Amino acid sequence: MFHVVEKYKIPAQIILGLICLSFVFAGGYTIVAPGTDYISKIGDIKVNINDVNDFQRRYQNASQREISKQEVYAFLMQEAYVQQQAKDLGITASLEQIKQIIASEPGFQENGKFDEAKYRNFLNQSGLSEQMLIDNTNKQYALQSIHNLLMAGNIVSDEQAKQIANLLQATRLMRTVTFASESYTSQIKVDDSKLQAYYNANKKNYFLPQGIKFEFVQLSAAELANKEAVSSAELKSAYEQIPSSASAPKPEFESIKTQLTQEIQLRKATVAIAKLKEELSDLAFRNPNSLQPISDKLGLKISKVDQVWTTKEIAQTNNMPQALIDALFSNDVFNKRYNSEPIDMGNGVYRVVRAVDTRQEHQGSFAEVKAQVQQDYVVAESQKLAMSAANQALKSELDNQNQALSWSASTDLTPQQAIAIMSQADFQAWIKAKPTNGKPAYVLLSNRQDPVLVKIETITPPKNLTTILPQAKELIRSNLAQTLADNNYEWLKSHYKIKNGAQKLETDEP
Repeated sequence: MFHVVEKYKIPAQIILGLICLSFVFAGGYTIVAPGTDYISKIGDIKVNINDVNDFQRRYQNASQREISKQEVYAFLMQEAYVQQQAKDLGITASLEQIKQIIASEPGFQENGKFDEAKYRNFLNQSGLSEQMLIDNTNKQYALQSIHNLLMAGNIVSDEQAKQIANLLQATRLMRTVTFASESYTSQIKVDDSKLQAYYNANKKNYFLPQGIKFEFVQLSAAELANKEAVSSAELKSAYEQIPSSASAPKPEFESIKTQLTQEIQLRKATVAIAKLKEELSDLAFRNPNSLQPISDKLGLKISKVDQVWTTKEIAQTNNMPQALIDALFSNDVFNKRYNSEPIDMGNGVYRVVRAVDTRQEHQGSFAEVKAQVQQDYVVAESQKLAMSAANQALKSELDNQNQALSWSASTDLTPQQAIAIMSQADFQAWIKAKPTNGKPAYVLLSNRQDPVLVKIETITPPKNLTTILPQAKELIRSNLAQTLADNNYEWLKSHYKIKNGAQKLETDEP
């Protein structure tokens, strides 16, 4: 229950914990048709568009994070159920209680006393009316009261707290043996019938996406610069233009001659490439089916990327510029196999690409994907052999057969470290394993490519057990309260029916 609150806890507290001291009620009455002032209603509690928009705006301003209208609506509906429950139970805050809450609010105090200026400043910045603050205070009081009721009966003993503390913070001294699947590869026998059967069982894994093999010519300012000649007069002029002062004298000519040469070459190449780009574009357009005329006229080398299929995923993995990816899979290049327009690759580099071969997305036939099938089959069978060996080793250890295994050196591991490197299933098996009667506990971590046999030799309780007991108790109480809250929410949904109004929930989608 209230999972959105848990996800956005601090901003929700900022918004829902707003309170006020002054009570200036605005008058006026508005007559509206029934149902036009809400999206949904639980009993007497309404959720309307303004509620959703206001919460979303305040949350995003307070947290600088996005939250969708759908999430806000779901959260407000959860609150509405609990508000109606509190109302039916007669739970409401009196004005005196609200005043006491506000008077003790640290944000509105100065030297231990309520500060009117701080309150007014907060009210102006928040953009809330006082009536809204009063309503929010009453709502927060009702929600907190229900939460306190759910927490009230959760008595946790020291023994329970110790068990949780030991479970979550005790250190395991352990040794491991890894059964590398690669070491079993040579034992796998392959033939077409086995590969065909594996392909048939895993056909969905061999759906082939769009692919392209292509060639390109490239115009580069850096390459052009290397070909530009620089005269002595140009160098002298560039050197004379270098500013100097008494505090920063001009460097010796010979010490910066190479740098000046490169700068002049690059300036010349930048001017030249602008003209060449126009000629490159014209040649690509007038000869759409070949890059050879471009190569012949401009002296640009034709490079090929045609050894393997380039897919969009591979292109992105290889950090190809998005402009290049868009061009490769465009209709003109991919389907018509025309030359592309010059593509700006960045850093003064332009390319024209052309498809050599293309592949439409389709279910790959066995013949097409046989090499990949064989690779996957060998990996899968090797993993089976590795798992079988790991299970046999575990059985031998449990039977005290003292099989010769290459155990690692002993090392300590905490639950926090373990959960970061193990799957959920492996972690649950690992944390349940406990040495007994001086004998180690064993667990096989199997949800991984290479299975790992773990020998847990000892478990050391946390040294600061007394200090962390209150935290452990609070954790247990909170978990129990959350379970009760979830059960209570499910009961509320069956007890109170949603009444839909005329307003419709807006979406965040364009």
